[in-house]
Amino acid sequence: MIGRLGVSWGLFIGSMVLGWWLGQRGMLTEARANRLLRFAVKWLSPVVLCLSFWRLEVGGRGVAWVPIIGAVACLAALGPSWLYARRTGLSRPQTGSFLTCAMFSNVGYIGAFVAFAFFGESGYGLGVWYLVYFSPCFYLIGMTIAERFGSQTPDAAATSPFSEELRLFPFAGMIVGSLLNLTHCPRPEVFGWINHVLIPIDTAIHLTAIGSQIHVGPFTGFWKPALAMSAVKFFYTPLVSWGLACVTRLDGLPRFVVLLQGAMPVAVSPLMLAVVFRLDRRFSSALWLVTNLLAIPWLFLYIPLIRP
Repeated sequence: MIGRLGVSWGLFIGSMVLGWWLGQRGMLTEARANRLLRFAVKWLSPVVLCLSFWRLEVGGRGVAWVPIIGAVACLAALGPSWLYARRTGLSRPQTGSFLTCAMFSNVGYIGAFVAFAFFGESGYGLGVWYLVYFSPCFYLIGMTIAERFGSQTPDAAATSPFSEELRLFPFAGMIVGSLLNLTHCPRPEVFGWINHVLIPIDTAIHLTAIGSQIHVGPFTGFWKPALAMSAVKFFYTPLVSWGLACVTRLDGLPRFVVLLQGAMPVAVSPLMLAVVFRLDRRFSSALWLVTNLLAIPWLFLYIPLIRP
């Protein structure tokens, strides 16, 4: 268990640090990072998503609610975030950053592996099942919001065909994989090995490109928005998840996973949106870094309250 967690965190931290190092030395510029992300999203992610959805196994009546609750909690975060952005007069790029950071939480790199640490493969499986909503919401809604609030510069205008490159291709991969799953078409074993190689490669490329554009500080003037985002992530969304878990009568491990994933910090994916669609990268980086740092003490207090 410790070894698997070490590999996952090593990939996460190592790729981000490598990207930051390359960015600081001018080897991975914003333009190069943009092209690298587009390559991964257009060619690697569709294959990974197709193979993953093809093999996805779900059983149990209550378990079916897990990704639905995830999607509702994701969209519910837009309400208070939009109100905060309007009341504080955030700029358009900052508003786009705040909304996308509020929507997407670190339910994969942290949430699923925390569930694994406590409940083994069963916990990890449910943690990944919770993620089913993530890709459709990210490619269909997150990118739409990012494009709407992105800076209207000539470079940003060049990103407008995202519906063909950054949305259609991954979504097509999900659709094809789901159809193969629903038709009970057997997946050749070799595809499992291929996906086990492609997943870390695809993840590393994303994280390296994103890490090259991260600003680690100082975040003068961003502390209030970062604390507001922390309130959304660590109080508002967990309350929404708790209410939905009660309504759907979830208990045991599914309830734990829903409540755990509902209290995760900002994901890495909004940083990718900030790079591609010219949102406020420094603002997104501040929201990501502060919430992920605060998540460490927060989880020590929170997990004993929800553990079955």
